[in-house]
Amino acid sequence: MPGFKNIREWPDAEDSGQSWVTGFRKAVPGAATSASAWADYSYFSGSPAANFYASAPLEASTIDASRGLYVPTVAPARQFVRNLKVMSAASGTTSTTNARQALILSDLLLYYPFIDTDAVGEEQAMVNAVAIPRYDGGQVIAVGQSAGATSGRFTFTYTNDAGVSGRVSQNHFTFATGGGGLVVASSLVGTSSFLPFCHLQAGDKGVKSIESVTFTTGGGGLMALVIVKPIMTAHVTQECRTSTESFGACDEFASVIRQAPPRIIDGAVLGFFAAGHGGNISTSVLSGIIETTWN
Repeated sequence: MPGFKNIREWPDAEDSGQSWVTGFRKAVPGAATSASAWADYSYFSGSPAANFYASAPLEASTIDASRGLYVPTVAPARQFVRNLKVMSAASGTTSTTNARQALILSDLLLYYPFIDTDAVGEEQAMVNAVAIPRYDGGQVIAVGQSAGATSGRFTFTYTNDAGVSGRVSQNHFTFATGGGGLVVASSLVGTSSFLPFCHLQAGDKGVKSIESVTFTTGGGGLMALVIVKPIMTAHVTQECRTSTESFGACDEFASVIRQAPPRIIDGAVLGFFAAGHGGNISTSVLSGIIETTWN
């Protein structure tokens, strides 16, 4: 099977033109985010175009490739992340809040939109006419599609990556949020404990499809449950402030140095999830380039 057999083939691939560089720039709107809360950069404007998870309510759907970072199709070769460079532009001349961002580069696999977080006591059944397109399963992330007025509670049933249906997630809190694109649920203990992914039934590692969602307390908004495959983690250490000519350094992550190079499967829809550990990242901008290589 094609792939890199030794370290010499890694630089040789670039010399042979077997690499690709894609730029990105995503702008967070003014809706407030809490320090350490997560946001979905794919939802925001910029390049690539915004992905609003807009399709038939409660029906499984895949995401158009144009909404993710472009990478070429290279079959039968195998493609890997070679390098990632990121920088965040500050929201103001004295801002320090969008430094120290944690980033998760993910393949967006399948989503279920317009789940009503106020449908208390009602089992909202999902329609699974579309199967997960890549991998046996992934992690679940809850992305707000509107402002969330209050804290709700919910569970969801799902089929795990081993094909076992009827599994039940743990009981999650939702967070009050100022707008769409913000992660609205991940905590089991309260509204100020932020993690990126929802918690599954004990012993499960991934989700192939979601069967239903039930709220026991209303959350005051709409959300999508998105199945994603985490590809690579990174971080933003500094920020740049253009009006004062004070520029933070670009953070660079060479995958072959810091970890085993993560593979990208053909058809992947790549996007970033981020948490601003320095504070509120609203009105900030994330930009950079990602380089892939194949053999």
